[in-house]
Amino acid sequence: MYSGWMRSFPTDRFLSAQESASRFDPRVAEEVAPDERASLVHFNSTYIDLIDRRFRLRGMVSTTMVLLGTLALFLFGFFLLFTLVIPNLEGDFWDWVMYAMVGVCVVGAPVLFWHTTLRYEFFTYVWYPTRFNRRNRTVYFFTGGEEGAVSVPWEEAVFYIGQGTSQAFLRDLRCSILGDRVIKRTFAVGHYFDDEQKIRGIWEFIRRYMEQGPAEVVDTIEGRQMNLSVTPSWRNCYLFVVASLGPSLLGARFILMPLLLPLVLCRWLVLRSCRAPVWPQWVEDECAIDANDPLRLVEPEVMAQFEPDRRPL
Repeated sequence: MYSGWMRSFPTDRFLSAQESASRFDPRVAEEVAPDERASLVHFNSTYIDLIDRRFRLRGMVSTTMVLLGTLALFLFGFFLLFTLVIPNLEGDFWDWVMYAMVGVCVVGAPVLFWHTTLRYEFFTYVWYPTRFNRRNRTVYFFTGGEEGAVSVPWEEAVFYIGQGTSQAFLRDLRCSILGDRVIKRTFAVGHYFDDEQKIRGIWEFIRRYMEQGPAEVVDTIEGRQMNLSVTPSWRNCYLFVVASLGPSLLGARFILMPLLLPLVLCRWLVLRSCRAPVWPQWVEDECAIDANDPLRLVEPEVMAQFEPDRRPL
């Protein structure tokens, strides 16, 4: 599920047959219960913010392996330099071969891994929210950088079920912005799952909020307490990694701790290097909330802070 993140979603094309077949109609309720599936970051009577799909992958297995591989090659290069190259300099062709090997390990591999993977992880944003404003019926996508954000009217946004490229069994909720029926931009909203019904539940949560109002979905959030925390703390990184094990392996988390700790450290390093998203002022001006909004939910500092027995994913 790296499309739309490390690889851009394809644009300047028509919706595929699969995308068209799974397209959602905001006027038609889904036959599933609305469920935000720990995708909710902010909730109030004016708007909701949902997490982006990439948040679940940040600093996890792929990045940890790349980072450890980069470090190992870097150290191996210096090992070659001081144990084989410098002590055995003879001014011949093989010296240059060894210099090349050292250069690949110390410079080439880090540059390659940075370009292909690490630059998408480090020094970006902790998360990339999608905002649904029910009062002006607008959807906002945070993009960061000079652009800041992209907006589209709710009625013009095209939502459908996307699927993984290399892992075709995975599903997510996608939104495309069309121009003359051609895709101009595509964004993924909320977490991804291997169960299409869970994606439909997320969509029904959004649809009901936008079409029927916050009072129609706030009670579907267990205990009216959000479960997801985007604070990049050690504890949140640990809880997220443990939760990602799933119910079948959760009981073995202490046995698996030597494997989990590198993931926790990598995720913490990635998220701490990033900055929190700040919506452009024009978005904030359009999304002003009521000071005494009775439906505004508190954002937890710790995952599952209010519901300690619940698994966040």
